[in-house]
Amino acid sequence: MNIAGFVGMTDEELIVHAMRNAQSLLAEHIDRGPFDAEEALTQLSEILDRPDVVAATDRLCREYGLRPLK
Repeated sequence: MNIAGFVGMTDEELIVHAMRNAQSLLAEHIDRGPFDAEEALTQLSEILDRPDVVAATDRLCREYGLRPLK
C-alpha cells in the first residue's frame, strides 16, 4: 500500500506514526508552557486530520466494526 508517500506502510503503522508525532508535539508544548496553545492545536490538527490518517482510521473502524465519532 502507498499512503501519502509511505510505501508499504499499513493503516496501523500510519496511525501509530501519527500518534507518536502528536504525543511528541504535546510533550514539546508542555515543556514550553501554555503560551502557544493555539499553535499546538494547529499542529495537532495538521498531524491528525491529514487525509491519509483519516482514511486509515475509517478503514480500521470499518474492519473492527467500530462506529466513527461524529
